[in-house]
Amino acid sequence: MGPARGQCVARLLSLVLLLLLGSSPSSALDGLRSEDSRLGRRGFGKPVEDGPPSAFKETIDLSNLERILGVKLNRIKNGGILPEKTRADDAGEAAGILGTLSQEGLVYVKDVLINEILASAIPLDIPDISARMNSPIGRVDTTVTQIVLSGVKVKYSEIELGDNGITIYAAGIKANISMDWRYQYTATYVPFPVIDAGTASVEVTGMQAGVTFSMNENNGTLSLSVEECGTYVEQLDISLHGGASWLYQWFAFAFYDRIRSSVEGQITKQMRIGVDHLDKWLLQLPRRIPIDDTSAIDVTVVDNPLMNSTFFSVGAKGEFVDLKSPKPFPEPDTELPAGLFCDQSVKMLTIALSDYVVNSAGSVYYDSGLLEWDVDELPGKRYLNTASWKYIIPQLYKKYPNEDMVLNFAAAEAPKVDLSHSGISTVTSADMTIKVKDATTLEQTPVACISLSVSLDALASLDGGNISAQATLNDLTVALKWSNVGNFPVLLVQATVRTIVKDVVLPLLNLNLKRGFPVPVVAGVTLENSDLRYGDGYILVCTDIHYTGGFFPWEK
Repeated sequence: MGPARGQCVARLLSLVLLLLLGSSPSSALDGLRSEDSRLGRRGFGKPVEDGPPSAFKETIDLSNLERILGVKLNRIKNGGILPEKTRADDAGEAAGILGTLSQEGLVYVKDVLINEILASAIPLDIPDISARMNSPIGRVDTTVTQIVLSGVKVKYSEIELGDNGITIYAAGIKANISMDWRYQYTATYVPFPVIDAGTASVEVTGMQAGVTFSMNENNGTLSLSVEECGTYVEQLDISLHGGASWLYQWFAFAFYDRIRSSVEGQITKQMRIGVDHLDKWLLQLPRRIPIDDTSAIDVTVVDNPLMNSTFFSVGAKGEFVDLKSPKPFPEPDTELPAGLFCDQSVKMLTIALSDYVVNSAGSVYYDSGLLEWDVDELPGKRYLNTASWKYIIPQLYKKYPNEDMVLNFAAAEAPKVDLSHSGISTVTSADMTIKVKDATTLEQTPVACISLSVSLDALASLDGGNISAQATLNDLTVALKWSNVGNFPVLLVQATVRTIVKDVVLPLLNLNLKRGFPVPVVAGVTLENSDLRYGDGYILVCTDIHYTGGFFPWEK
């Protein structure tokens, strides 16, 4: 099997992108702590004091956000359990590659993406606001411009997987708003308008924001759809700079709800825009990833993501295809179960690679004629001259005395690899054709062919983000397939052939296996604390993930 140099697609990290957008609402506001019942915002409550996230979770009131999103939050904490879903629930195509984020992985992804969205979307511009008030002393027209939200800090955020989809929400959000204001006072007894201007700052505290979205397979990739999305601003503390003192209470009265509503609407709008951008990005992901000049790997998503309250799984086909003469490989005999984790592991991500992936690769390289090579150079030309075979195949030496030889090894069929708890094994059929090289013309004349049944064991290893393997010869049997120099006792050849396979062919194979292929992760993500484990029919890559940056394109 040729070296795999490409990367399998990381579509589960489409989830990662979603989390980013889901966190976008965290840029919200909080507010005014004075006589606010008069302004139509009764029951603000005391802001939660700074403290560890666990303490914050216990005291926060999420009822307003639950009303906006239409879901019950803190489902897991409140004892709610989602029914576990298996791939049998959806009669979709079986996956050769299955990526599963654990609860720890989902939390990490959510935290990373909140930082990404804040870095990308903040500062956030908010549309201008105008207000008019008629009073017994005249009319006041006020306009607020250059409204910019910045300095966002998120105290608590969460991701929950539920019946309606994935919900990401944040609470205890603090932010600052800066703005310019200008008013014009007009009265019948005043001969000309009175105009004044200044700036204002708003301290936002206690905001909550969240999004619930569904994720489904669509034409071989993932499609996102917002189910509910909303932002709740609890308090605004407005401070004016410049202008007459009488303006303060009037300004708060006229603009408090307008600023709050505008911020809520703008953040919600940005969340929806972000999910839409992600959806379009996902639809543009390639369905095949080139491995080399011969093959590519089919990374189309095979079914809707599977999830319960503690994991999220996305499956890709994982089939190697021939770039020149593609033909379908038989479907997997067994399915990778949803929620496949390393035993007792608290790692963030588990990537399962089934034997279907390896065997489809072997089929492609066999059909392409790449599982064949000539051995025509050895130190001291041992075994590559008929003189070395004079006592094993006397008639060969008699017919071609002291002639140089070439040994051609070719797989007789596509190799079949078995993965089990004990490791990797294969029994492969191959042909060794003995060729004699004419000293003058250098033409090669086939003289005999010996069938080989080779049993190999292998162990895989993980070096950074690359999977490699080392094979050892377990057993070898031989049989004479045909001969142009007469029959000979083939068992006499077995020891010599075993030595050649062990000392020559196997090192060539291990050279390719050492190159290995990258673990399927998305750009901008590295693996940490990784290890490999074996299961019946698959290999598990158990790993933590670290985001290095530069992956998420964001548009306001």
